Amino acid sequence: MTGSASPLYMQIAARLESDIRLGILKAGDRVASERDLAETMGVSRMTARQAVRRLVDRGILEARAGQGSFVGASVIEQTLRSLTGFTEEMSQSGRKARSIVVSAETRQADAQCIAALSLPAQDRLVHRLVRIRLADGVPIARETTDIRASVTPGLLDLANFETASLYETLRGQFGLLPASAEQSLAASLANGEAARSLDIVDGAAVLKLTRLTYDSEGVPFEYVRSIYRGDAFAMRVALTIGDEKIQ
Repeated sequence: MTGSASPLYMQIAARLESDIRLGILKAGDRVASERDLAETMGVSRMTARQAVRRLVDRGILEARAGQGSFVGASVIEQTLRSLTGFTEEMSQSGRKARSIVVSAETRQADAQCIAALSLPAQDRLVHRLVRIRLADGVPIARETTDIRASVTPGLLDLANFETASLYETLRGQFGLLPASAEQSLAASLANGEAARSLDIVDGAAVLKLTRLTYDSEGVPFEYVRSIYRGDAFAMRVALTIGDEKIQ
């Protein structure tokens, strides 16, 4: 180690953090064990443990029982200013988007979807696409998307939605343009399938997002229900001052 006046554990923590910032260690990577760190750095295991604990406390590393310590997912910010799909959002933030398709089927809409899309009794088929959304290979969201089947025949056979953008497919194949949307967000806790999908423990904080998307004629065609990892995603709202003065 260097002759810095900083304690040894802080020097080790700083070196690990530098490797993460430079991309040498990436989100999801397992860092060296305390024993290996101690041998590599020529320090005691207690010192190595303090270094790792410092980064865990700061949220840079995640400690997983029986597995070791891993580089945590950096927070992704979405600005609530314009309507974009996940692929576009990740591209704008310099990240590589990918999806794992859990299921893709044409089916009867559930009650919540029927109400959201105002589906009449004779038109209740939807294309349901359930995907795990990954940014730079790290799962950050589980997303369930329902699209009105009557206006998008054969949609699920037109693209590989592990890599393809749903919005680009809708635009290119059907001329269907998302023009506006209503979006709500609520804090919740992960459990069961959602926790397993996102590689987080039961009870971990998550954000539940619901979006209803309208076409250019004001007709709703998409209903999205997503669960985002609370440690990997943040919403930023762009606000402007109204005509009336703030008192």
